[in-house]
Amino acid sequence: MPFTILPVVLIILFLVIGVVRFTPELRANYLLWRGKDRKARKIFEYLLELNPEKLNLYGKLGKIYYLDNRRDRKALKVFEVIVKLKIPFEWRDEILKEVAKYYIIEGRKDSEAIRLIEKAVDKEIKRLKRS
Repeated sequence: MPFTILPVVLIILFLVIGVVRFTPELRANYLLWRGKDRKARKIFEYLLELNPEKLNLYGKLGKIYYLDNRRDRKALKVFEVIVKLKIPFEWRDEILKEVAKYYIIEGRKDSEAIRLIEKAVDKEIKRLKRS
């Protein structure tokens, strides 16, 4: 009996390895799971360049940027999409403040920027009142 199961297990194992190896998003998720954030980040950035409409990639890339304490223009653009499109994100309030700061520094005065800045200020006031 064990000899008949072994080929099936090996075939399944090779299929799983093949999918992870040749599917960039799965490979990036695997690298992220293994703690190889830098390699995963490069894959996610590449995938977003090709498919900016894949919303699930923003959360994953945003998490990498957030945990790496990146606040450069590239990271802020990803945070901006997460906030605007209400993509589930563990540190939403923190990146909301970062995007609001970015808008203030850029001198944005459009209604969307003002709305987001007001929202960030309201959340900060509520946080300070709780403290």
